[in-house]
Amino acid sequence: MTDPSSPAALVQVQDLTVRFSNRDMNLPVVNGVSFSLNQGEVLCLLGESGSGKSVTMRALMRLLPDSARLGGQVRVDGTDILALPHRKLPDIRGSLISMIFQEPLTALDPVYTIGQQIAETVRRHDGCDRRAAMRRALDLLELVQIPSAARRLAAYPHELSGGLRQRAMIALALSCRPKLLLADEPTTALDATVQIQVLLLMRELQRELGMATIFVTHDLGVACEVADKVAVMYAGRFVETGAIADIMDHPAHPYTQGLLRSTVHGGHRGEDLAPIPGAPPDLAALPPGCCFAPRCGVRQSVCDSAVPALSGREGPGHAARCILPPSQITLLQEHTA
Repeated sequence: MTDPSSPAALVQVQDLTVRFSNRDMNLPVVNGVSFSLNQGEVLCLLGESGSGKSVTMRALMRLLPDSARLGGQVRVDGTDILALPHRKLPDIRGSLISMIFQEPLTALDPVYTIGQQIAETVRRHDGCDRRAAMRRALDLLELVQIPSAARRLAAYPHELSGGLRQRAMIALALSCRPKLLLADEPTTALDATVQIQVLLLMRELQRELGMATIFVTHDLGVACEVADKVAVMYAGRFVETGAIADIMDHPAHPYTQGLLRSTVHGGHRGEDLAPIPGAPPDLAALPPGCCFAPRCGVRQSVCDSAVPALSGREGPGHAARCILPPSQITLLQEHTA
């Protein structure tokens, strides 16, 4: 991936850490995440539930509770997000960084119409009057291809279907032309047909508006549809990063390989899936070495002693957090099969 310290990058994240701390708990959830993203690029965070994907996204917008302790550096278009005082955060949320949440029915306010919610955001950041803000809201609903857009302006969230609510959520997120768009599993609650429509719409809008986008999912099919680059996350760390083609065609980490083997596709008809054994580790008691070692089929004794560094693999920008090269992993897997 691009060097996180590159001055040309729109988004620069260096050694991001998140801990939830109180009198009874000190839980490391994100453990030294670094990446960068250029204007117009799409990064997909991939991994099982509990791997730290959504917490990473919320850390980029400072949307975590007071018990969260953030470290490292996050810069978006030159703004140091973690150094901003709390009173300045509303100025960047929606304008510099915007977010599409997983479940729009809970993210949208149930007592205001769709038009009122979009118009309020536009007025807050653009300073226009109510009539101009409502015109902008109508344009946005038409942009995300909501049928009968003028009528939907007066609709409440519960009056829309799941697919239309998600489109309204996208319109709200795009209302002030953010430079960075965060999408936290925005298609999980939708049926397959609507999922495809929303994904294609998001990809089209992202290219048209030139936004950098970070997309969270545990669905490899979704990643293939939207991503330029992928970061595979496990136990709060990136275990593999690279271009989407490199990750899918030449996975270099045993965890990534396990995700690919356990994903259903047409070629698996009549075959048993090969799930990853075990369960993700307890974040309160992470092992001293590789966090994936207890579930890994090619585990070596050295894996228990230290956390491997992200090191280069076959292609430029392709890196994996494993001491073994891909060829040796394949040989060991064939030997133990």
